[in-house]
Amino acid sequence: MTTPEQPAWRRLDRRTIPASTAVATGALAAAAVPVAIGMLLGGLAMGWVLLWTVGGTALGAAAIAISEVIRLAVTDYRVDAQRIEKRVRFLSSTTTSLSIHRVRNVELSADLVQRRLGIATLKLASGETDGSRLTLAALARQVAEQLRRDLLADRASADTDEIARLDPRWLRYAPVGFVTPLSGLIAFGLVLQVADWFNAVPAMLEWVWDRIDSLPVPVIAVGLVVIALVIGTVAAVAIFVETWWGMRLERHRDGSLELRRGLMVGRHTSFDGRRVRGVTLYEPPGLRAVGAARLDVVAVGVGIGKDEDGQTKQSPALVPASPREVPVRVAEAVLGEVVPAVSGPVHAAPAGTSVPGDTALRTHPPVARRRRAVRALLATAALTAIAATPVLVWPWLWWIPVAVTAISGAVAAWATVDNYRGLGHAVGPTLVVLRKGSVLRRTDVLIRDGILGWNVRRTPFQRRAGLVTLFATSAGGSSAFRLPDVDESEAHEVWSTAGDVWDHLATPRG
Repeated sequence: MTTPEQPAWRRLDRRTIPASTAVATGALAAAAVPVAIGMLLGGLAMGWVLLWTVGGTALGAAAIAISEVIRLAVTDYRVDAQRIEKRVRFLSSTTTSLSIHRVRNVELSADLVQRRLGIATLKLASGETDGSRLTLAALARQVAEQLRRDLLADRASADTDEIARLDPRWLRYAPVGFVTPLSGLIAFGLVLQVADWFNAVPAMLEWVWDRIDSLPVPVIAVGLVVIALVIGTVAAVAIFVETWWGMRLERHRDGSLELRRGLMVGRHTSFDGRRVRGVTLYEPPGLRAVGAARLDVVAVGVGIGKDEDGQTKQSPALVPASPREVPVRVAEAVLGEVVPAVSGPVHAAPAGTSVPGDTALRTHPPVARRRRAVRALLATAALTAIAATPVLVWPWLWWIPVAVTAISGAVAAWATVDNYRGLGHAVGPTLVVLRKGSVLRRTDVLIRDGILGWNVRRTPFQRRAGLVTLFATSAGGSSAFRLPDVDESEAHEVWSTAGDVWDHLATPRG
């Protein structure tokens, strides 16, 4: 029931029914292809294959259509000057309410079918760390755009500066990462899994072996690796194109960010500048080797995974894998500061900006390297002991622990040196920089006013070595940012950077 002061409840757009049904049908049809292949390899007749695949696809599509009809019948929403509410009335009634003044992040998304039908999904997030989220799927495109403008108020039409745009040459960085070999292994695993459903694994392996049994084992191994890398490369490039096609990042005068990207699913995401707490630069070994990096934003209500209500958080991604100077330049534009050098040359400060007091990262004491060397030595010894176990029964396998020791020792030595080189921090008037890791190298550049506090942890071994591990607590991102093995003489300077907690917890007016 509505009062004269309250607007009427409105329904979602009915075009979401054919849109969701079409997308689900496509997904089911794609999944039916490997299932059909597995059935044929298992010796099933074509009639049964068509019954299970085509019939299953049709049945699944019908179920999705029915569920969408029910969802639209029980869901409505309304917007007034103070709040936006979504109500679901089925067996019980649930109402999600979000204050318009607390909406900080807005995402407008539409896949190919939704774009064709003129509808879009609107996702809202409030200013709390894991605060209220509200999703309206789906609205007419014009209604969603107008609602976005109303929620963002002046930010939706403020003057903007473009700070990044997709360069097609960045595609060459897509295969440089863990996704490439992992995708190849997943592809092999899926084929074997589908074949196993129909007991076709022996027949399939026999068919493959009949064609390669005359080849030397090293050639077979290299061939499998090459096939996996080719599959992984195609998958990595496809994911990059789908995720970042048409990417354009803009910054408003008030510090808010607008990010547009996506091929199959177009996304238009807005980040409130008042909720930005910093940025994170990711540099895994593959990207470091080619001089590239990627950038995420650290902001309230943004992150990886699910929030406390089980809903997917808005993605923090700002810039994909690209030449390192691109994410560094974007980071400086987002933060309005020259970022202290994290590697390579120190960046010169443009006119009108302040330079942190220490533009170079401070290295951690040598005892931190010794701790990593000890851990690497213990890991190598453990792997060697495991590999040596079969030698007790079959002495002729002596070469296995020798090979394991050589390979694991080389990797451990590299990881020790690289991990220690990755340790560093810098404290400036407005920014704090934390860098760590080797395989997962990351540099967190946090705004000092956005740091709520620090946690200090010391193991007995760290206490003897004069080291501490610090955890910065922030309302944005993962909420905790770790800096291991800091010299205790420098730790106080770092943990003194926390701002006034109550200033960050206060609700902005207007």
